[in-house]
Amino acid sequence: MLKEISKYWTSSSESYDKVIQTQFRSKKTINLWKQLLIKGLGTTPQQKVLDVGTGPGFFSILLSQMGHLPTAVDTSQGMIDRASRNFESYGYKVPAYVADAADLHMELENSFEAVVCRDVVWTLPDPQRAYAEWYRILKPGGTLIVFDGNYLYKESKTVFHRLWYALSWTLILLTEQRIRQRSSQDKSLLSELPYVNVLRPEADETALKQAGFRTIDVHRNFIPARAMPLDYLKYGYQNVNRFMILAKKE
Repeated sequence: MLKEISKYWTSSSESYDKVIQTQFRSKKTINLWKQLLIKGLGTTPQQKVLDVGTGPGFFSILLSQMGHLPTAVDTSQGMIDRASRNFESYGYKVPAYVADAADLHMELENSFEAVVCRDVVWTLPDPQRAYAEWYRILKPGGTLIVFDGNYLYKESKTVFHRLWYALSWTLILLTEQRIRQRSSQDKSLLSELPYVNVLRPEADETALKQAGFRTIDVHRNFIPARAMPLDYLKYGYQNVNRFMILAKKE
């Protein structure tokens, strides 16, 4: 399944690159994400951070701007290629390579102050194994920062939801110059993912405890509508399902 998921994200790499380029054009958006990262990282500079599922490199660029030392990994070669071009464009030398998020054998135990990811865990074929691997590579006292959502779980089919989705589709087309849609084959593939079929973040809390994490803080609706109104109109129909997790390695 990992191979199919990798192909899916490679085929989506151009589209997602348009998303982050739109975000980089908004100082408000960038400042908001940096403040969210500071909640987990604090203000100590020069931290080694693993950016798992980097996509086109959004977090690695933010972390570099904040004075940290990111390493970027992604299961998709297409995403790594996009990220590498973006790192060069923004003037940062970020190590980046293709890897399974649940098998980071190139990284030593206790080697990172933090692990970060955005909208990654829901796409993993084996989230439990990934959480255990991220625990392994974190230093004692290190922090896992997860931004994610209960995507595709019992999706609403109400008229209101369908109308909002149509509005979001139009706004995304106008502001990001991309068409946001999935083929029936893609939907079928994604529907088989384990974290699409469970209630989250409750399932994450259980998995994190099993992986060894003890201090786990969950923040729901971590980007209020008033903070980013346009973003809310584009993606707000799923905001009630979005959450931020901060988990510490004792």
